[in-house]
Amino acid sequence: MSTVAVRWRAFPPLAQDVLIALGVLCVSLGLPALDGAAIAVDVLLWTVAACVPLLWRRSLPLSSVAATGAVTLGSLWGGSPASPWAAMAAVFSAAYHLRRHRIVLVLAATAWMIAVAALRGVPIVPSGVLTSAGLAVLPVSLGYALRLHADRAEAMRRLVESEAGRAQARERNRVAREVHDLVGHQLSAIRLRALGSRKAGIDAVPALGAIADLAGEALGQVRSLVDVLREDGAPSLSDLDGLVTGMREVLRADIVLDLGGHDPPRPVQAAAYRIVEEALSNVARHASVRRAGVTVRSRDGEVVITVDDDGERGGKPLEGNGIRGMRERAAALGGTLSAGPRDGRGWRVRATVPCAGDGS
Repeated sequence: MSTVAVRWRAFPPLAQDVLIALGVLCVSLGLPALDGAAIAVDVLLWTVAACVPLLWRRSLPLSSVAATGAVTLGSLWGGSPASPWAAMAAVFSAAYHLRRHRIVLVLAATAWMIAVAALRGVPIVPSGVLTSAGLAVLPVSLGYALRLHADRAEAMRRLVESEAGRAQARERNRVAREVHDLVGHQLSAIRLRALGSRKAGIDAVPALGAIADLAGEALGQVRSLVDVLREDGAPSLSDLDGLVTGMREVLRADIVLDLGGHDPPRPVQAAAYRIVEEALSNVARHASVRRAGVTVRSRDGEVVITVDDDGERGGKPLEGNGIRGMRERAAALGGTLSAGPRDGRGWRVRATVPCAGDGS
């Protein structure tokens, strides 16, 4: 939107109507003055009277057209012809503000033009009628075109606002996933270490030392959260060994990494790492065993992540923040994720992420 349009819209509606009426009045009186013609008092009064209805052109567009048209015809009938600019402006404004009845407006404007010609003593002939109709259609067409442009601009504004809202929602979900994955994993490990040490009757000093180490790692994760959210320092598949090593006291996991010599894009690797991290955390929290198997393979342009455990957990999986976050993380890259009981014994989390996924 231009600077002029922005400044114009800053005026209150009534102020805009007053300025438009004054502008039409100046044009109506100024054009004859350019030719050196003297403006009689009665013509001045008729012209002012024709411009006054423009003040309600917005709220009562058809009434404004009727009033300006009637005043202009009255001035011609009385022998003190006022300029037709006020009537033309009223027709243009009505075509802009009306949502319907534009055909009626065209017919009324045509009839008004013919009446003006008749009062001026111009013979009514077919060519004159067609000329009057063409002149009547002109302001209606201009007003309608401007209305379409304004409606299109408003639709684009709403579309941009809607896209911005969806982008904000996606970003909030992304932040929630990152906070859950980064902080939740470490806090779960601390809790499991504390519970395991208490049940096993282990000396408190080594257990507290291990918990302090985990808390330090959690603090480091929190400090790096901003970098992760910017995709800087995001984890990769090569970090899976460190993930499993950090959980070895509460969970034994075997990793099979088969990428076929390919290096998936960084967003895909980060998503795969987070999915494995959350799946292993779920195993440690809910499964009755302390062993899991992780397989990450690249095939046919996709990365397939599978996390199995042999625990005894029955029923449908609850769609908590963990499973929901894993599914959203895969879906953000065009992939899918399923979680539930597998054949025989245990549970399986399986995700498929296309290597072309970039999060856009």
